[in-house]
Amino acid sequence: MNTTNGRIAEQSKKKIANALLVVLQQYDYKEITITQLTQEAKLSRKTFYRLFTYKEDVLSYLFENLYIECFEQIKSQHTQCYWDIVQCYFDFWEERKALLHIFRQSTLLPVLFDGAYKYSFSIFEYVRSKEVVEHLSEQLPYLLAYSIGGMHSMLLKWAENDMTIPSCVLVEHLRNGFQSMNL
Repeated sequence: MNTTNGRIAEQSKKKIANALLVVLQQYDYKEITITQLTQEAKLSRKTFYRLFTYKEDVLSYLFENLYIECFEQIKSQHTQCYWDIVQCYFDFWEERKALLHIFRQSTLLPVLFDGAYKYSFSIFEYVRSKEVVEHLSEQLPYLLAYSIGGMHSMLLKWAENDMTIPSCVLVEHLRNGFQSMNL
């Protein structure tokens, strides 16, 4: 098996994904062309089409890597409770404030939800167990949609307000709100 080609292909994918981030700072996502991406990445269109079919595939690749990175961060902290996961999620995005700003400018923040929801199953299984996932198979999609939907809505609102509140304070507000008898 030729691992060099796989490594080169992965490097090229990363160059194209990084090019997308650069071009997004100047143009709306809908206006961006494959030519702009390949020129910014200093790669040929042929290379692009060997790796991706559409520019949406580049966005998916970029988001997928972010989800994986967030999941790895959760794993590295040996997170075992809901509130620790919520904190890790917001800490992750706080460290990527500039990236969220780019996504917000290009109205791409809502697209993040689908991937976050998909990855929530893996995170839940990691924190709990496969047996618990199987036991809750009927309810889990709804529970996770509710939880991820709320976290994502908070992320949108937080980004809208330029993330002026530190993530630890944001999560503390959320915890207090859920424990409040007034809500």
